[in-house]
This record gives sequence, structure tokens and C-alpha cells, in this order.
Amino acid sequence: MRPIDEATDRALEGSRPADTLTVWAWRGGSLVLPEPLDVIDWGGQDSAGDNVKIGQQVSLTVADPEGKLGAWRFDDALGVGGTQLQFIYRVGGAGAVNFGRFRIADNTPDEVIDWRPIDEYGYAQPDGVLGPHKRFRPIVKAVVKLEAVDLTFNADIDKLEGPESPGPQATTLSEFRRLTQEHFPVVVDEGVEDLPVSRLLVFDRERLEAGQDLLARVGARYRMGGDGECHVYPRNGPPVWRVEPGKCMVNVKRKQSIDGLKNAWVVEGKDAATDAPVRAVVYIEAGPLRFGGDHGKAHTFYTSEMITTYEQAVAYGEQMRDEFLESLAIELSVDVSPRPELQAGDRIEVGYPLAVGHVAYLLGTITGIRRSGTNVPGPTTLTVSCSYTDVIAALSRTEWADHITAGLPELTWDRMPATWGALPDIIWNDLP
Repeated sequence: MRPIDEATDRALEGSRPADTLTVWAWRGGSLVLPEPLDVIDWGGQDSAGDNVKIGQQVSLTVADPEGKLGAWRFDDALGVGGTQLQFIYRVGGAGAVNFGRFRIADNTPDEVIDWRPIDEYGYAQPDGVLGPHKRFRPIVKAVVKLEAVDLTFNADIDKLEGPESPGPQATTLSEFRRLTQEHFPVVVDEGVEDLPVSRLLVFDRERLEAGQDLLARVGARYRMGGDGECHVYPRNGPPVWRVEPGKCMVNVKRKQSIDGLKNAWVVEGKDAATDAPVRAVVYIEAGPLRFGGDHGKAHTFYTSEMITTYEQAVAYGEQMRDEFLESLAIELSVDVSPRPELQAGDRIEVGYPLAVGHVAYLLGTITGIRRSGTNVPGPTTLTVSCSYTDVIAALSRTEWADHITAGLPELTWDRMPATWGALPDIIWNDLP
């Protein structure tokens, strides 16, 4: 989550004048244009996940009334040879949020050329239609479309020229800093654990992937901050914001898909001594996805020469099954009023109004953000991934509370499902 002061945070929660966006162009620590860009419209995407290397991308259309911003050379003002864009999000009636720094990756001018007659003493064009001392001059008016990516792009294209290994006393965070030190400063957020790393590790070619793998060992990820710094943050940190229905929420949607819903894992290998085939099958045995239940039978296969015994096959099948169950998630699409401080990877609570008349608060991780608008930013769309088991527990607690308020006596202590979890004291005290 980007830093934000209390006054600006309060302004974001209520009515305010229109927000605006200011974009400056920099190269080598100096401004390349004396004024900020005249942004006609813009959009941005922010993504988080274990395989996401470059999380933030922005696109914008810039007015170019003099036709000078469309790049020819790589080192032109808005060329792709190293120009960076500094985004400052100004909250109407309050302060500003440093949104981020991005490297220009694409410059596409859309030019209109208008030929106008001008006076030029001494100029004579044979058979000219304008007569002496006049000529046509091209007047170029344009808009320029820019695509830009966050500064992890620089670390991604900077490949390791040869294999590298950690030095003595190296830790996860010290190695991540070493690998990326030429590209950005690193800030470690609260909740990230540091652990020693083996000197037997070998990093080959992919600098950013090596850093990503290191952080995965301690349950962390990286993302760029608002001032060009890289933050290392925990994957499962505490929630930083609550989406309240009717207050900051505009709309919320959800979707289910049958794709990928397996309930049987067939693990195959070969006995090291006899070359006889080894096979074990592990099932989901309870719940809505149980093998042979209403969902049916859905197999997935895994074969490895490293599996040499039946016990190994069973253990690996159980591991795949348990990892699958832990990964089950319900994805919400949440439209909210503009929130410039939110970033992909943030943990938030989404208040979801239910038909029973209560609000269930669902904890989830923002895996994607879409922003768009003119120079005045529009609504923000969040993709929030919520653990399936957490969602079911939250819904069950809400249903239990509804039974209590309805005064239904058939629900008692001994009949409460274990998955409903702990309830507030005010509810426990009312249990029959």
C-alpha cells in the first residue's frame, strides 16, 4: 500500500473535488521537459502473483499541439531509450500520493499535418498558386500514445552474464539487494522474515527470477513503490483496508468455473531395484469435490523417475492434493471509488451484502487492479482472490447469526458445524 497521510485518507472516504494526475518526464536525474505532460486519458494495470515479474503497467495519451513529442531518436524527450515518467496522483481537496515511476516502453504519435500559407519575403515558387513572397508551411498537430512499465523492467533485461552463487553469510534479503542494487533501492516491509541461503545455490542468467525465487522461500514478494523504490512485502500480511458496501464500493461481482477442479491425483514412478511400475492414487474424500460425488471423477496424472516406492507416490499425491485444496479461491471483481494508495498484493476485506440481510466480510488478496480515466481519474476495479475455506467460514458465520436473530431454536451448540469458527461474544451469549 502506498503511503498516504490521514487528511488525504479521510478525503478519499468522502465527497471531494475531482482528483487529478500530474506526469513529469525525467532522464538521468533531470527533467527533459519544463512542464508536466498534458494527459488526455490514461489507464493502468497492476498485477501480483508468484509468476508476475513486472507488476505495473500504464498507458496514456498526451496532447502534442506543436508536434514535438513523437519520438524519432531513442534519446528524444519521450523516446524509449531511458525516459522515465513520474506519476503524482493529487486527491481533490487534500494531498498527493506518489503513484510511481515508469519507464517509457512505446511511443506512438498520431499526427495530423495541415499546410498553411505564410509570408516569406524573397521566396518565389515557379507556377506557384500563392504568388511571390508566400509559401505553404506544414503545421503538425498530434497526440502521442505512450506505454510504460515499472522499473523492475530494468532489472529484468539486465541478465546475469554468467552463473553466480551467494557469498558467505548471505541471506535471502541480502542476496535480493545484491542482485538488484544497480536498479533500485530495496525497502523491506514489516512481517518479512530473513533466512540464510545456501552457498550451493546457482543463479543463471535470469536476475529477476532469481530474486523472485529467493523471496518465495520466505513467503514474500516484491513490488515497486511510489518513489522508485522496491518493496519486499509478505504474501499474507494483515488487511490494510476494508471495502464497505454503500460507502466506497460501487459494485462487486463473482464467478465460478469448473476448469481445474480435480479430485484424484495419480502418481507414477518406477521401482529402482526391479524397474516395476509404481503407482498410487490419492483422492479428495469429503466435501463438494469428493471423488465420485456430485462433481464426478476428475483425474490428473504425474510421472517422475524420482518416485521409486509406493510410499513416495502416496506422499507426493497427498502433497499435490493438499496444495490444490489450499489454492482453491473465489475471485471477486470489485469496483470502488478511486483509491490511488492501493497496490496489487495488498490484503483487504470486502464487505459482501448477502440475501439474508447481513454483510459478510471476506478477506482476500488484490491480484489485479485496473485504473482508467481522463486527467480526472475514474473508478478503480480490483480483482480480489479470497480463500475458498475462508469464504465458506465467513458465510457460515453470517448464516448462523441470521438464525440467531430469527430466533430459530433448532440450531444449538452441538449442531453448529466446526467450519463456522469463532463468533463474537455477543453472538455466543445468545446461543440456546
